[in-house]
Amino acid sequence: MIRRCCDTSFFRQLMLGHPQAVDVWLEAVHSGCLLIVSTIVLHELLVLYYREGKPEIGRRFVSLLQKSTWVRIVPVSIPIAEKSAGYRHGLGLSTVDSVILATGVEENCDELLTTDRHFVAAESQGIVKVTLLA
Repeated sequence: MIRRCCDTSFFRQLMLGHPQAVDVWLEAVHSGCLLIVSTIVLHELLVLYYREGKPEIGRRFVSLLQKSTWVRIVPVSIPIAEKSAGYRHGLGLSTVDSVILATGVEENCDELLTTDRHFVAAESQGIVKVTLLA
């Protein structure tokens, strides 16, 4: 089964109807692909909806993710925290992004889905394949 780690920007693009993000979502729904999501991504999504004055929509979306059989929400564990610290230091990522990357690596993801180019450094160092949503 393909395992894809989803950065916050993947879900933002999904909400905006970005064709590539929608295709990935539909593939997960219909073919058993598993979307791996760090709890920190849920935090970031909720913050975005609070900023837009729509916290209830954010809570409903997070609830949908929790109920989806094709989504696995992963809490920050000690191994993820340890990997994250190394990625933050070695790749210069923010704490949030290093936690998302470490979650994908710890969960043996085949790729990381994002719009953020700074994750490309992880691919160039052979850590994980990064798919940029164009």
